[in-house]
Amino acid sequence: MAHLFSQAPGGRAGHDAGVNGRAEALLDDLGVPDGHPLRPLLLGQLRGSRPLAAFLAAHAAKVRRKLRVPDPEALADVGAELAVAAWLLRERRWTLTFEPLAASGGRSPDFRVAALDGSGAWFVEVTRLRDPAAHLPLRLARVLAGKAGQGPPGAVTVLAVLLPVAEPGAPLLAEALGLLARASQASEGGPAGVDGRRFARERARLSGVLLSSVQSGEFAGQLYPLSGARHPVPDGVARRLRALG
Repeated sequence: MAHLFSQAPGGRAGHDAGVNGRAEALLDDLGVPDGHPLRPLLLGQLRGSRPLAAFLAAHAAKVRRKLRVPDPEALADVGAELAVAAWLLRERRWTLTFEPLAASGGRSPDFRVAALDGSGAWFVEVTRLRDPAAHLPLRLARVLAGKAGQGPPGAVTVLAVLLPVAEPGAPLLAEALGLLARASQASEGGPAGVDGRRFARERARLSGVLLSSVQSGEFAGQLYPLSGARHPVPDGVARRLRALG
């Protein structure tokens, strides 16, 4: 599919038309026709990101399969994953692999991030906060408990969480961690769905949390490193994530 990424002649107007045409052709190939809920979002992301187009083409089979899901909530999860991918690929010194450990079975993070030469690999798991009736810190606590062990042992893993509303991240995360700490000590467990003991067992495998409310399909993450992580987020990675904004 390399032909989709060659520049069209004809000045700026020709270039813009060529970019739009290549984005539309790629989405057609991925099975995202007109009327698909994610097509407008993906078109906007692809027009500004050649690395995202290359990423989607390289993982076309997986992306095509994911974009076929009929359930709106599951499709929104796919949109969240691709929004995070587009954001990470704004850093031109990184490469992205989709579901890097899926072939080995079991739990796998969504992305492996590495330098262009493949060195310095780390992992990203993406999730959205569902259950709109529940208190936001409670929802985040549930997600942290369920996802803390998602990354491979011995590696840096960051959890990217998409919030349903704009919310200051630091106090939200602090409250969620407090809920988990109390749940881990409670003789009868904590609030429904908050497995504090599981989080206490697995939290050392989680290096940090990225929190973001998505506006107009754009992810903008704020990194919060977690104390006690067995593999802290390297300073260079943290700087680049913060620079992405």
